[in-house]
Amino acid sequence: MKINRGSKIKRESILGLPVIHGSTGRVLGVVKDVYAGRQSSQLEGFLVSNKGWRNRTMDIAFDKATIGIDAVIAEGDLSELSSPQKMPDAGAHNLLGKRVVREDGVDLGVISDIILDPLTGRIEGLELSESVVGDLISGRKMLPYTPQEFDDGDILVISMEQAESITSGSRGIKNILFSILG
Repeated sequence: MKINRGSKIKRESILGLPVIHGSTGRVLGVVKDVYAGRQSSQLEGFLVSNKGWRNRTMDIAFDKATIGIDAVIAEGDLSELSSPQKMPDAGAHNLLGKRVVREDGVDLGVISDIILDPLTGRIEGLELSESVVGDLISGRKMLPYTPQEFDDGDILVISMEQAESITSGSRGIKNILFSILG
């Protein structure tokens, strides 16, 4: 994965990356997940799993870390999350697996991942998966992310205007074929 200015990456590509302390070079753990505030379009930090003799989940703020190609470099110290109540609010993370339906009832797919800017930590969008066959033929789509209060149900209802802002990915057999022919 090459990270360029203006590029976007998926949340999934960060999971499992080692977290390395920038000053000492010591491996602090691996990225277990990322989190953002409930009504924020900005990543707040990383949850880091340290599988030493004390299996711990720790936290590092986004502004104290840099997402690299093969690792996350931490410039600050990790803070231990001592209890589940201290776990950061996941925000956009809670949307994974939700079915997206337009307000007129049209099913648009399931949220399969979060798209973000690795340099700024801004959540750019939500990746939508229609089905295995649909993803293979047309590729996955991206719904631009708008921070808002979401309920904890299984369905996310979006407006017609939000549905019109969904963009197609460049992958998929149909898109690849058209780009070769065009």
